[in-house]
Order: sequence, then structure tokens, then C-alpha cells
Amino acid sequence: GGAFDDDQIKWFKDEISNAPKDKALVVTVHHPAYSADMYHSGSKVIEETLDNAFSESGRFADVILTGHVHNYQRFTRTVANRDIPYLVVGAGGYWHLHYMQKQPNGEPLQVPYTMPDSGTVLENYCENRHGYLIMQITPDSLSGTYYTVPRPHESWRAKSQVFDSFILDLGTHRLRK
Repeated sequence: GGAFDDDQIKWFKDEISNAPKDKALVVTVHHPAYSADMYHSGSKVIEETLDNAFSESGRFADVILTGHVHNYQRFTRTVANRDIPYLVVGAGGYWHLHYMQKQPNGEPLQVPYTMPDSGTVLENYCENRHGYLIMQITPDSLSGTYYTVPRPHESWRAKSQVFDSFILDLGTHRLRK
């Protein structure tokens, strides 16, 4: 689930405290703070370390990018009246994609889905295709578009498909609907 030593935590707090205030703050960690896959779940260590660093520095990330889990998941966490996208983008090529949890009746999770332990909202996920994320940051917004790619048995000439997208207004720190 991830681990940090005191030097790493101090370095991280210093970095986010000193990062330019007029630019988007993108934070990446390997293990996700939130995940609804069948094998990992989220990491409380990551969640608490990030939360403490944000609280102590007075600076929140605009987006959190993670991997480790081999699928795509997009969560929204609202903190201090700010929407923070937490993304798991781990379906870049490893052959064994990770399946998502199911509802108690065995059906797939319906999105949006509020995670019972955190109140964080799972907005979208893709468990059955590889893909990649393209992000764009302007002075006014941060956006992401996730594309899925053909499976190995499909034509290599098939085009990538847009699966999910989001836009975060950097002025209001709210996701645009």
C-alpha cells in the first residue's frame, strides 16, 4: 500500500509549499489512495500522507495521478469546497487487467458510485481495455481524456476510442458538468 519515510514526507511538504501558486499542482504517487478494484482497494497510508501534507502546507493538489492497479478509475473527492480528481491510470499495457468490485448482488458497480468508507465518488472506470490518458493544462483549466485501444485480437488499425473525460476549472476548483 505504499510507504514513506520522514525525509520523503518533509521533501514532499516542502515541494508543494514552494510550488508556484499560480500554476496547477499535479501530484503523482504509485499506489492509489482510492481504488474499487477486486484485488487492492485504496491505500490509507497514501490517503493520510497526502491529506496531512496538504493540510500542513495549506496547498491542495489539483489532480492526483496513480498507477499500480491495472485498469482505469476516476474518482472525485471534495475537500474544502474543491473537487479533486483522483485517477488510477494503470492500463497502459500490462496484459493482466484488474477487475472491479461488484455490487452485493453480483452486478457491476453503477457510476457514479459513492465509496462507503470515504465518501469519495467513483465517477467512471474501465476494467476490460488497455488505454492511455492525455492531460492538458491551461491557465484556466486542467482537463483529461482517457482513450481505450484495440485488444490484441482486434485489428491493430482500429482507432483509439474516447472513454472518459473531465475538465477542472482552476479558478473555482470545481469540475465542469
